[in-house]
Amino acid sequence: MQEVFKISNLEQIRLLSDPFKLSIMQEFAEGERTTGEVARALKQPITRLYRHVDALHAAGLLEITREQQKRGTVERHFRAVGRRFEADHALFADDTDEDSDAIRKMFRASEDEIVNAIKSSSNDDREAIFLRLRMRGTPERLAELQRQLTAWVEEVQDSDDTGEEQLEAGALVAFYPIDPGAESSA
Repeated sequence: MQEVFKISNLEQIRLLSDPFKLSIMQEFAEGERTTGEVARALKQPITRLYRHVDALHAAGLLEITREQQKRGTVERHFRAVGRRFEADHALFADDTDEDSDAIRKMFRASEDEIVNAIKSSSNDDREAIFLRLRMRGTPERLAELQRQLTAWVEEVQDSDDTGEEQLEAGALVAFYPIDPGAESSA
């Protein structure tokens, strides 16, 4: 398994934009598992997962680690091809409608999770943080901030809290230069 897997095509982005497929990928990124083990972890019927797992495998996001005979069938063990997935920026260089649609779909999936978290956080001890900001700084300062964000993401992924009570949280991290001449569509 690679530490960082570069997403190389829009189909992979479309698949990872789906919240259910993303939750499946998260299970496989934690280690080698069967579809049945992931179904139990997600509290879903195994039949619901088969087509999703097949699509993720066909797109090159899951790899088969081993196969074994089990009661007249072949049980396949999968794992994610990477612990973290990053889109190759070259995918969006052409600025086609298809590229923009893939990016928007990914943000819409995150938007739904964020809105639901904000709505429900008033009833929970774990409060959602929602922050959007624009900043100015020297090229060196902005490069350092980007390095710190990347280090934080890696630290979060490397944490091994097995054996402790597990809660789930989401984060959408985007750090990007702003073209002063570009108009916002919002």
